[in-house]
Amino acid sequence: MIHAIDLPGLIVEKSSDEKLLIDTHNLEKLRFGLANHIQYYKIKKTKNTVVEQRSGRKRLYDHNIILRSIFRNQIIHRKYGPLGDLLNQAIYIDFGSAILYEEGAVTVRDLYEDNQISSNLQTIVATDINDPSYDHTRYIEIHEKEREPFPFPHSEIPTLMNDPMMLQNLVNRFTKDQYAPVIFRSTNSGPDLFYTVDEMVAHFRSVLEANPDRNILYFFNRFVFFRHACESKFQMIGKIDEKIGVNHSYSAWRFVDWNTRTLKDAFYPHYDYLLIGLESEIPRAELLEMQWKQESCKINKQWVAQKKEWRSFFTSKSPSVASHGK
Repeated sequence: MIHAIDLPGLIVEKSSDEKLLIDTHNLEKLRFGLANHIQYYKIKKTKNTVVEQRSGRKRLYDHNIILRSIFRNQIIHRKYGPLGDLLNQAIYIDFGSAILYEEGAVTVRDLYEDNQISSNLQTIVATDINDPSYDHTRYIEIHEKEREPFPFPHSEIPTLMNDPMMLQNLVNRFTKDQYAPVIFRSTNSGPDLFYTVDEMVAHFRSVLEANPDRNILYFFNRFVFFRHACESKFQMIGKIDEKIGVNHSYSAWRFVDWNTRTLKDAFYPHYDYLLIGLESEIPRAELLEMQWKQESCKINKQWVAQKKEWRSFFTSKSPSVASHGK
């Protein structure tokens, strides 16, 4: 008999991890993302500015700590090797960046100004919606007309991001090829607070479908997901400290000593998927096996793509070929 926990999930490799995502999302939606909450955020201005959720410098600084460790090759995927190698020169896209709060997109600025992170990324992109329902929620329009330009690019996004083509076009605007890795973040934003469970699942599917050849890291609410280009679903590789960045009741991040906070404080890894430590501490045999899996995965993916090209070419040249099947 196969237990439910062993069955594959829809968007996450382990169904138990997917259930945790769905249960957490459902609770967040009920507590903070129902229609009456959204209406309240739109009418009430926070801290004499325009934002639908509280923000602030270093609210999501745990992500900085995690990314620094990634690019130091201290977080290693058990199958594919150091995440720093897999995510080098990624495009970083932040969903719902509160671009009018204080100096604008403050948690994105925290990333941009952190050279240990920004030097390892192709670009960092802030995004927000442009809601015409109220004069003060035309976020993109107000920013472009009334605010100083960001030192990084910004982009308008729709309220519901469940269209793979839209997501693909967004990423393609900031990269030169289909293989560059991408890092997404939706933390205290639309997808992780305001979407229904069905909309959230559809969003994850669209992210996967839009980026078939890219390694993806996704900071989603308190969770951290990774999808290698040779896999079909996300793996939940860990969680951030939920008492800090996703605390909706208390501005806890303002009272953290960020000079002494460590990866151990900020990140709770899923050890089924990760090793934590310097690359030099991993036995050479294990590293070689990771490299072999990575290379064999690339070769297989390229072979599948080549076969598709050949089939498409011969089918277009000879109608009779198409009638013979595989």
